[in-house]
Amino acid sequence: MLRSTTIFRPGVVLFLTLHLLLCACTEEEKPPKNTMSEEQMATILTDIHLAESRVNRLQLRSLDSSLMIFNRLKNDIWKKHKVDTLAYRESYSYYMTHPQLMTRIYENVNKKIEKREKNSNIKL
Repeated sequence: MLRSTTIFRPGVVLFLTLHLLLCACTEEEKPPKNTMSEEQMATILTDIHLAESRVNRLQLRSLDSSLMIFNRLKNDIWKKHKVDTLAYRESYSYYMTHPQLMTRIYENVNKKIEKREKNSNIKL
């Protein structure tokens, strides 16, 4: 006959507790070798969001035209920052899987946009 309650032996409880503690104390994961810095990501994302805003303000009726202009602006951003799209995508993927880092990056993006709005009278 089976009992409805399970009794853990003290050794099993101690093992599970130690295992959980050791897993929780692992070192912070380091970004892959070619990951862009948080500052560089913030600068590029700032330019991308400003480019999106420029295209939206054009109020083009054709989605194709909007995409064509936006892609041209993105290519200019890659050239300006001397970054290829693969490096950007891999860095973006890394930061998206680390929400605390991405939050810090976007806080920096917001500061950069606010500063540009103040200095250049740009509107988003």
